[in-house]
Amino acid sequence: MPEQRTATVHFGANRIATGFIECISNHLGKVLLSTSTKAITRHEYVEHFRATMTASDKLGLLQGAVEPVLRNKKALDAFKHIVISEHALLGPVSDMLTKKTMFPKAKRRAQNLDNAFSDRQLHLHLAIAPQAECWTYLLADDDISPGPSDRAVPVHSWADLVSRITTACPRATLTVWNFEQPHQVRLPFLAALLDIDVELIDPQTRKAVSQEACHHLKSAKLLSKIVQIDEELQTRMDAQYELDLIRIDAMSKVTLRNG
Repeated sequence: MPEQRTATVHFGANRIATGFIECISNHLGKVLLSTSTKAITRHEYVEHFRATMTASDKLGLLQGAVEPVLRNKKALDAFKHIVISEHALLGPVSDMLTKKTMFPKAKRRAQNLDNAFSDRQLHLHLAIAPQAECWTYLLADDDISPGPSDRAVPVHSWADLVSRITTACPRATLTVWNFEQPHQVRLPFLAALLDIDVELIDPQTRKAVSQEACHHLKSAKLLSKIVQIDEELQTRMDAQYELDLIRIDAMSKVTLRNG
């Protein structure tokens, strides 16, 4: 039986698992070649994939009017495995915690992924972190205006988002990564994207991942000492995150990874 052709997509959430595609492209060329894997660079994603991944219903994508994204790309068709890492694929950072619903376009975009890679086995990877940490770097972002009162801030659920994604794309495997302790999860996350053993990641790449990946999340941890949020909001967000982890871990078609 021929080996299953796959598409592995890290598609969110914003500013959590950043910098991985650069580490893959810059340091793991031999591994990619040996496993017949193509890692889509940021430039390639913007030029060839983004319009399809973010298309609306009006363009006919969800009705099957658009061919799978790889069907006419012979250069990519030669690879058994495709890897995309785009932390903002589910929506802009303003859609993460400041909307009435977290990532209101998530269902549509998960369906777009399913349709675009219908000729491959689809593996989805979602990175999450405590809502309070995400809120901290939103507060530090000049482009975000959270509102006049922390007490009016909705505390969104990662588990609800996961449920919407699995409903929208039932054939895909979904792995949710808990980046509460990013130093524990970075290498296993990278290895999972490439479907390789962690031991195959050489020291130079390990150093690059340590230095370059998750820089937004590192900044959030530092900013938490400077940017203070309301104590009551912090308590609500921390409680929600713990509940989310319990709910996600109990989902039958979802794998929760802490490292």
